[in-house]
Amino acid sequence: MGRSSFWCVIALRDEEVATLAPIAVPAIEAVAARVSAQQAWAQWESDVARYGGAVPVWEGRWYYSVEASRLYELVNDSPLDALEAACELHVLDWWDRYDDAVEPFFAGARKDNPVAALFHAVGPQRARALPGWAGDALLTSAEVSRSLPAVERALDLAGAEREQVLARIEDWLADGEDPAALLDGLLRVWQQTEAAGLGLFSSRIWH
Repeated sequence: MGRSSFWCVIALRDEEVATLAPIAVPAIEAVAARVSAQQAWAQWESDVARYGGAVPVWEGRWYYSVEASRLYELVNDSPLDALEAACELHVLDWWDRYDDAVEPFFAGARKDNPVAALFHAVGPQRARALPGWAGDALLTSAEVSRSLPAVERALDLAGAEREQVLARIEDWLADGEDPAALLDGLLRVWQQTEAAGLGLFSSRIWH
């Protein structure tokens, strides 16, 4: 049986963020700073430009296209998943420590990656507005407030643009997460976390 990939975004008090930061933040920053990661991101931008907004997802019925496979590998390089696998950080335990003021955001996909689906849908420019790396981020309440306007510009879409993004999510997650739940749920948890004056922990792992 294949594993599933889960993306969870929770609100945390700043004291909790301070406890987690010495482990999580250096790992996220190290992956984001890798030359290979930056080259992979540049390749994604080039692929998107070549295809006029988004890469083709499928090659035949069952296999990712070459371009989609490159995006998948880019987004699948999760620093927090690596820490979880090495037993250096118990991500699932942290998910249980969410602040009750904000309902967590949770998305899952069997044998797939919900972060990849969202990135494919919104494109590299909007994806850059999401702090951290490939769905992994840890922010204080002040950082959430500073980041929220850019996150809203990336995710708070309407009209034909929203419909196009939802269609791309559905194309990637053929039998997975509801597209609107993925797009709107992520925006909701950001907005509610900022309104509650809390920090934010976003992580994506295989389980």
